[in-house]
Amino acid sequence: MKTIIYYYSKSGHSKNYAESLANRIVCESFNYKKMKYRHLKDFDTIIFVAPVYANKIRKVNKFLKLYKKIKNKNLIIVAVGMQPPSEDRRRTIITVNLLDDYHIRLYELIGGFDANKLSWPLRKLMKFGLKMAIKKDPLLQSQAAMVGTIFDAPREYNDISGIERIMDTIHRLEQASKVI
Repeated sequence: MKTIIYYYSKSGHSKNYAESLANRIVCESFNYKKMKYRHLKDFDTIIFVAPVYANKIRKVNKFLKLYKKIKNKNLIIVAVGMQPPSEDRRRTIITVNLLDDYHIRLYELIGGFDANKLSWPLRKLMKFGLKMAIKKDPLLQSQAAMVGTIFDAPREYNDISGIERIMDTIHRLEQASKVI
């Protein structure tokens, strides 16, 4: 079974996960800009890894535009975000990205955050948004000091158990393809 991985990564977390998966699967990973049908038709499994901002998977529309041509393949989307995976968040991501219209496996992995990699205007906008969220949310108010430290130092996570879940799925898909 041949697998290929495409990724979009602004701060490097999605790229790191894509490369980690590629090393375990022994396949190649490429920037999403190289994603074209003529490259995908020879693969059985296609994985797309990208960050989630405000529940929207970045660049997923480019992947979904190819869906009609690749819908008979094993399709996996890996959404990398700042929050730990949860069933509620998963449902929200599926709804916001209109994924319930497609037959695609979705996995969430926690990435990280480095404010220094953001542009100055975006950093300011995020700080303002965080202040406004703290004012409105009692839970955030009680944790305001801790929440405010998000801009102080980079946060790096490596969701090994999440990668293992994806690898288990890929192994099951390989076994199923051998039976057929």
